Amino acid sequence: MNVKKITSFALAASIAISPVSFVDAASNDQIVDLKKVREQNTEKEDFVKGEVIVKFKDNAKDSSANQLNVNGKIKEDTDEVDSNFRVLDVENVEAVVKALNKNPNVAYAEPNYKFQSTFTPNDSLYQQYQYEPQSTYTDDAWNVAKGTSSQEIAVIDSGVDYNHPDLDGKTIKGYDFVDNDNNPMDESNHGTHVAGTAAAETDNATGIAGMAPNTSILAVRALDAQGNGSLADIADAIVYAADQGAEVINLSLGCNCDTTTLENAVNYAWDKGSVVVAAAGNDGVSTTFEPASYDNVIAVGAIDQNNQKASFSNYGTWVDVVAPGVSIAATVPNNGYAYMSGTSMAAPHVSGLAGILASQGRSNTEIRQAIEQTTDQLSGTGVYSKYGKIDSLEAVNY
Repeated sequence: MNVKKITSFALAASIAISPVSFVDAASNDQIVDLKKVREQNTEKEDFVKGEVIVKFKDNAKDSSANQLNVNGKIKEDTDEVDSNFRVLDVENVEAVVKALNKNPNVAYAEPNYKFQSTFTPNDSLYQQYQYEPQSTYTDDAWNVAKGTSSQEIAVIDSGVDYNHPDLDGKTIKGYDFVDNDNNPMDESNHGTHVAGTAAAETDNATGIAGMAPNTSILAVRALDAQGNGSLADIADAIVYAADQGAEVINLSLGCNCDTTTLENAVNYAWDKGSVVVAAAGNDGVSTTFEPASYDNVIAVGAIDQNNQKASFSNYGTWVDVVAPGVSIAATVPNNGYAYMSGTSMAAPHVSGLAGILASQGRSNTEIRQAIEQTTDQLSGTGVYSKYGKIDSLEAVNY
């Protein structure tokens, strides 16, 4: 494991950063190249084996397996969210989905897709620090607003290490949809890194500065230790975060799938007033990635410290904005800090900015408009992304 130390430096907002040790994120076996994983997976491995999500029509007389006329059993719903869909145990997913979508009592049916976190690991560490606050003019924006503790950024991910010294004073324990309990502790590195990027404690003489220094983090676990999660858990987590009143929901995850269940959850959150931000994916292609591609989501691509598109970042005019996503220094479990790269790392920069804007009393529509209408035009804007790179100072003054 490579270990390097960062020397002390100060940001424009007079934030003292003390020396901290960085671990080599790539040495952790839980960090994998998800593009290779997808290439190795077969089509059937894209969803949970033997599980179908079904939504009954509102006028269905009997919302039970008896109305379905298929060989299957509705699973018991053991989490805290009263979903408007059900998960069905079946033998043949494809056949049951096809049959159910012809059933007059069914609004829709689809596989319980698998989701994965969307980061691309670095194999080595570079002696570079937090370039992204300066690159996005966030250090100047802090002179205008820093967020407040009454706002929440929901990090729906692998959990958050709420005992980390850069997160312990501001993380709210939400729900764990993997283990169905109230302990959303991170069993990977991913969620803690995302949370620190968005809103690590700042001006505390420890570690890094988060994009939204004073905004709270709502920890919601929907990915397991390997970075995998089911459609049902992620959809429930989005609804849960919206019901908790989270002004911002960060989704550094996704799949190459078009799912009604997920889009409905996103639309529910938007209608409840949440800003939904999602990673654009790391396959380096122009095809869409969900949930980032949905209308009520801000899709975020990744750029490097030179404002160039990251080689791994998905792109296209369906990507709304871009943000730093290469060699991002942030928190990891067990009091650590690591460099990671990916659109997963780009998304929480936008979520952090959204958290700052929420503290100015803006609605989700106003927040999205401020973010998108104040971007900096880069080479590739209009091709790689619709708007360009986020500019926090312009956004808080918009």
